[in-house]
Amino acid sequence: MKIGDLVKYDESFGDILDAAGMTTDMSGLENCMGLIIGQDGLAFVVQWFDRYSKFACAETRVELPEFLEVISESR
Repeated sequence: MKIGDLVKYDESFGDILDAAGMTTDMSGLENCMGLIIGQDGLAFVVQWFDRYSKFACAETRVELPEFLEVISESR
């Protein structure tokens, strides 16, 4: 994983949270796609947007690589 890669939440993300006893509503996250725009230690800074929208949302979050899956690698 590196800056410029397109990512999505790993499908096992919800299962990991359930196993940890953390309940969360994961609905809608399967439609999100993000662009890695930076790195913060071991985590990545991701600009998230809806896969079916032409416009990026303003949400930028720091995500652990364990919860991400690369859709398309940058060159």
